[in-house]
Amino acid sequence: MQLTAEHHALRDTLKKFIENEINPHVDEWEEKEIFPAHDVFKGMGDLGLLGVTKPEEYGGMGLDWSYGAVVAETLGHIKCGAIPMAIGVQTDMATPALAKFGSDAAKEDFLKPSISGDYVACLGVSEVGSGSDVASIKTTASKDGDDYIINGGKMWTTSGTQADWMCLLANTSDDAAHRNKTLICLPLKDDSGKHRDGVTVARKLKKLGMRSSDTAEFFFEDVRVPQR
Repeated sequence: MQLTAEHHALRDTLKKFIENEINPHVDEWEEKEIFPAHDVFKGMGDLGLLGVTKPEEYGGMGLDWSYGAVVAETLGHIKCGAIPMAIGVQTDMATPALAKFGSDAAKEDFLKPSISGDYVACLGVSEVGSGSDVASIKTTASKDGDDYIINGGKMWTTSGTQADWMCLLANTSDDAAHRNKTLICLPLKDDSGKHRDGVTVARKLKKLGMRSSDTAEFFFEDVRVPQR
């Protein structure tokens, strides 16, 4: 692949942001075992860096995969592994399915503020007994009228203690394990910024590495979310 002037300009913009806004604070954030995700993501969002490959109508740049690759490579200039990991969850784990398959309403409510950096997203797939074996997850989302009622829990959730919403994988039927699952945009907080009723961050996990990226365990008890 031949890099163009536009690729180099994108790389230079991100590298400058890293040098000015992230690297001077890495040691402090690693010691505190958390970084200010809302502040960092908002700064990146203002520069368009969280939606390089996302649709323009929701605030993205609408560029192809090669620009995403340049972003991923440039994140290697951050002087730790934790913050690039958290950024990658935001841009390449929690939001791609929403961008490709989500309804217009869901994109407006969750994708757009994630691209702008106003929302921190997390991915809810792994559970205590289900890591690589995703088909064995136990979390359920049962239909109740026009809503889902969510019960279960998630583990090893990157950015979990700070996240505004979760891209949650849940069992939505009694069909075979590889055919009964749905990704659901689950708002984690109410209008006051507190976790919604039924959403519990059970603990923030202590890790040997990746310390400045917070990692959480969640429990869900009768959490209602609209189908749309």
